[in-house]
Amino acid sequence: MDKKIGIMSMQRIINYGSFLQAYGLKKMIESVSKSEVEFVDYRFGIDITDRLKKPQAQKESVVDKVLKNRTPWNYLKKKRFFKEIERRLIQDLKTIGVDELNYDCMVDTLVIGSDEVFNCIQSYPVGYSKQLFGDGYEDNKLVSYAASFGSTCYEDLVNTGIEKEIKIMLSKFAAISVRDENSAYIVKQLLGYAPEIHMDPVLMYDFTQEIAENKTDEKDYIILYAYTGRLSREEERYIKAFVNRHNKKIICIGHYSNIVDKNIICNPLYVFSYFKNADYVITDTFHGTVFSIKMNTKFCTLIRDSNRNKLEALLKKLDKLDRKVEKMEDIEQLYNTEIDFYKTNQIIEQERKKTTLYLKENISNG
Repeated sequence: MDKKIGIMSMQRIINYGSFLQAYGLKKMIESVSKSEVEFVDYRFGIDITDRLKKPQAQKESVVDKVLKNRTPWNYLKKKRFFKEIERRLIQDLKTIGVDELNYDCMVDTLVIGSDEVFNCIQSYPVGYSKQLFGDGYEDNKLVSYAASFGSTCYEDLVNTGIEKEIKIMLSKFAAISVRDENSAYIVKQLLGYAPEIHMDPVLMYDFTQEIAENKTDEKDYIILYAYTGRLSREEERYIKAFVNRHNKKIICIGHYSNIVDKNIICNPLYVFSYFKNADYVITDTFHGTVFSIKMNTKFCTLIRDSNRNKLEALLKKLDKLDRKVEKMEDIEQLYNTEIDFYKTNQIIEQERKKTTLYLKENISNG
């Protein structure tokens, strides 16, 4: 009987980064193995964030929420936007085999990753899902690829009382690959050895054919690629003034913003073309940074406590790219600073070889 490989990832999260990392990982596994590859779903876990005594981020006031939505009409437009992007992404997911919920399926090897699959201290809906650590799949070969603990640190595991449980589950993996240094540190603290570090599948998979087949004619614009509602009113005002100063239109892809000229919903494979044609990218997300680097487009990344670990690790790895926005004035400065992607592209090529070797050694014979 032919062997089967399962991928347990963040494939159902409704955003383009989640889709494209899942797409890329499946393609890479298929390139090194003759086995059938399918996506496996995990069940949501419990929310244990209240076990941490961390200061809570200041909640947005009702006034700020109203001002962000501007008018009831804007609120309705945003609601319709999200219904439409969800509808279209659900259809796009079917093209890579993500359709009916697929729990507890029979696979010979289960690959967990990439993305923040190990980020166990996060709120609902994902929460602390033990399945994302292989629980219930101990009879299968367990392998992780570019798995990340996200903003969760080792002390968080200790303080929430799940450190020993995570250690037991991770000890059953045949091979562990993580995406960043924070995740590598946690694994080393738990298991006593340093795991391999690999890059996100969006950077590692080639996508050349997909990019060639999915092009946009849009020109002369700046991309805002930021999580909906995460920009403060001050950040929005600065970005709008910056764009106006440079006489550019601004578009938002896959997320919704009231300050842009156009909110775009597209097939996820068109994202690369939009990033390639952009004059500049302003982002506060990991994958917004990844898309910019992949397409060699000038960008800046807003650093927050929630994304600092993964973004600083990514930029450091890729020739110490200095594109962080710590204060809003950095957006202007970085716009006027060119990027030499030559060394960065060389590093990505080297990392691809490393990734291929890891997958061949741990999955192709799985």
